[in-house]
Amino acid sequence: MVNQALFPSANPRERLFECSVYYEDTDCMSVVYHANYLKFLERARSEYVADRLGTNIVDYHNRGYLFMVHKIEIAYHAPAKLGDILTIRTWIEKTTTFRIVVKQIIIRKGQHRDYLVTATVTLVAVGDDGQLREIPSEFHNL
Repeated sequence: MVNQALFPSANPRERLFECSVYYEDTDCMSVVYHANYLKFLERARSEYVADRLGTNIVDYHNRGYLFMVHKIEIAYHAPAKLGDILTIRTWIEKTTTFRIVVKQIIIRKGQHRDYLVTATVTLVAVGDDGQLREIPSEFHNL
């Protein structure tokens, strides 16, 4: 059972991202291979930045910010299947000087109650030299 306090049903800070499940995403049973959910989550986070900040990840790379996953906690509740259209809900839960904590939920489009995947992703920023950098200020306002 998913803790509703951790994953609210309606969050004004979130962004929705849709993607289809293709044959290449699935295993021999036509369900999404577990590692491929990480790709869906990554795409949704990139779109979140573009939508909420009006810029893209490439612009941050050009400014010397490389975002890396520090930690990911993921729970698989039910499988997505070949042909499904998925909706990924993404929002920033909190930020600190050096971390961004992102919450994400994957559901089938139109089925808002049945979570397929829930994830908490902690990101850090490093420079071109690999040294930890402070999170850009605009992330703290999200």
